[in-house]
Amino acid sequence: MGLDLDLNLAAEEDDNYNKDGGGEEYGGSSDNRVAASKIACRRSKATLEWVEAKFACTRYGTKRKTDARNPRPCMKIGCKAMLHIKRRQNGKWLVENFVKEHNHELSPDNVHYFPCYRKIAAGDEHNISTLHSVGVKASKIFAALAKQYGGYQNIGFLEKDMRNLLDKQRRLELESGDAKAMLEYFTSMQQVNPDFFYAVDLDEEQRLRNVFWVDAKGLEDYKIFGDVISFDTTYITNKYKMPFAPFIGVNNHFQSALLGCALLADETTSTFVWLMETWVRAMGGRASDAILTDQDQAMKAAIAKKFPNARHRFCLWHILRKLPEKLEEDFEKKWQHMVEIFNLDEDNWLRSLFTDRKHWVPTYMRGTFFAGMSTTQRSLKKRFWECTSACNTINHKQDSVTMTFRVTDFAKKEEFVVVVDGNKGDLSCLCRLFEYKGFLCRHAMAVLQNFGIFSIPNHYILKRWRKDVKTRHTTREMAKVADPKKQRFNDLFAKARKLCEEGSLSDERYDVANRLLDEALRQCGNIIPSLNVNNNDEENVNTNVPCDINVLDPKVSSTKGAPKRIKSGVEISSRKYNKKPKQIHEKPGDESFDDFENTEECLQDTGNMLD
Repeated sequence: MGLDLDLNLAAEEDDNYNKDGGGEEYGGSSDNRVAASKIACRRSKATLEWVEAKFACTRYGTKRKTDARNPRPCMKIGCKAMLHIKRRQNGKWLVENFVKEHNHELSPDNVHYFPCYRKIAAGDEHNISTLHSVGVKASKIFAALAKQYGGYQNIGFLEKDMRNLLDKQRRLELESGDAKAMLEYFTSMQQVNPDFFYAVDLDEEQRLRNVFWVDAKGLEDYKIFGDVISFDTTYITNKYKMPFAPFIGVNNHFQSALLGCALLADETTSTFVWLMETWVRAMGGRASDAILTDQDQAMKAAIAKKFPNARHRFCLWHILRKLPEKLEEDFEKKWQHMVEIFNLDEDNWLRSLFTDRKHWVPTYMRGTFFAGMSTTQRSLKKRFWECTSACNTINHKQDSVTMTFRVTDFAKKEEFVVVVDGNKGDLSCLCRLFEYKGFLCRHAMAVLQNFGIFSIPNHYILKRWRKDVKTRHTTREMAKVADPKKQRFNDLFAKARKLCEEGSLSDERYDVANRLLDEALRQCGNIIPSLNVNNNDEENVNTNVPCDINVLDPKVSSTKGAPKRIKSGVEISSRKYNKKPKQIHEKPGDESFDDFENTEECLQDTGNMLD
């Protein structure tokens, strides 16, 4: 004992002990490699630097007694192999105690299972991502790597590690420092695609309050399908209880089109005003003609302030869902009759609903184009209503300019009046389907057929409903905008593969290629990496936060009294089960490390067990 080691951190000793397994430096052999766990450590109370650490075999200690019905398997069998080091005043580490012998057989052939020996190199990560992006299954990717490296034990990682990598690439994990991580992600997205737009709202403590973002596809879709949008804050919230607010439109196939997203700190008028201003700025200053929202008064005030010329409509689905809750079984009866019978004259909710009737009653919406939308939570219809029956057309009245037809709809058992302007060639039906949804009703088509016209006039075919309408920014064009790092990697990888092919033809070529590669690696290692941030489109850089400002995570939003929006069962259940159980914290043990087997403080188990 008494061997001095020049280490920067005690954690480095963990890595040395793992890789050498009590090797030559510790009096052992590198062929008997084992995995170790840093099971106890201690910092200086004055400097907070590591001053003492102990490492042991993963089979060190004994299994705890438990009353569990199905106890987990345990690898601990009382192995005494360990390494105890202490930090001296000169900064070097002193080996205080070292036990080399294990009480079990070592398995050097299985060393590749330990996490300390498992790492996915950048080249392998690139190959895995490329193959997975074209639809190759994970099992086949891993089999191909095994064939390339000459066996599964030579790959350097497990199939589970590869699957974890693919899962990580599919989601953005935001743990501690959520706000900063999200802003860094937005910045990287803007570097890859300059049309990506985002804006953040910070409070006086530099804490994230609101955030809005929209990609290039959403910006292009809005230019064609932005005449009617749906804005909803009833979606499931995250751990900060921030409502997720998407802007949804309808494309020419009557499918939902995402036109922007936001996370809000609260549901107040000031927050909605900020969001509306930011959203209009992102869309080039163009506001929508019609907006659908839920029945939130703060949102109503914000829309009236920022979009005074837009037609605002409440979500009919929310109102119809609240009707049975508020009025129970009798909500389908006539309004006035219901109010009189049940003495609901003083009901505040009914009174406010009647006051806002122009925002949700379909009768008042006939002359406004809403692209067929009546709810903020759209569900895809199987198909448009087909003309299930013929319409009987009767010429009811005629003068020098207009002609009036009475059309009997046998499916609905109703009569509709269609007026034809002979000079302008316009049709107008009492059902107002064209004004509301943007395409002619079957009553108007029956009148056209009566005139011998079997094709819809062009001015009744809106561009937004045409089959040939295309947005400029397609998915294929988005794919052309590559990540600069990946693009550089692909270029170098192609040249390196060609160099490998040429260098393997003879010994002389191999020596030249090997020498040049060593020189290139040495020169690249001497270059300090730098981060170049280029924002070519200043219009898209609005309230972006400088890199030197530490943006704090948002505060958990508090509800404003009684709930103002309907919560889904998923959100209710997620809040119920996300409540963390109370944790019992044990007091740290003796810092002298005398009772080594029972030391539980500062546990930093590296999980080096066989999976």
